[in-house]
Amino acid sequence: METEIPWDRSRMEFKPVDMTVSHDGGMRFSAALPSGESIRMEAHRHLGGGGQTPNPIDYLIASLGGCVGIKILLALSDHGVVPDGMTIAIHATRRETMPALFDRVHLTITLRADLDDELIAGIIDQTIKRFCPIAAMFAEVGEVTAECRVVRR
Repeated sequence: METEIPWDRSRMEFKPVDMTVSHDGGMRFSAALPSGESIRMEAHRHLGGGGQTPNPIDYLIASLGGCVGIKILLALSDHGVVPDGMTIAIHATRRETMPALFDRVHLTITLRADLDDELIAGIIDQTIKRFCPIAAMFAEVGEVTAECRVVRR
């Protein structure tokens, strides 16, 4: 697989990520981001969380959807396409042995735009395999698939 990304270097993220996660009591934690913002999280209810904030797995799956969405929008903009809307539904299953890694992840991407089916299929394929590092990490331990539904304007 070719490793060169055909984007301007300013679009690429190669900087190290530094973050501090602090225990806030009980099963609650907060992550201090370099931007000064904070992300609150807690254990899932069955692990002692109170159900007040997302758990780390929620953030992981949400990050996958966000990363895929960002990379698709960037690629579409290179072709002069700005969709009227996009949703990404994610269905992910985990192994039943430890570590309980995600073995299958399926994304259903719905775009409201006038798009060539071949163009969007190529963009999604490249996004999953190369452009979105989170999708690529999931693909290292399991199967990542995607489908696209285009709602024409």
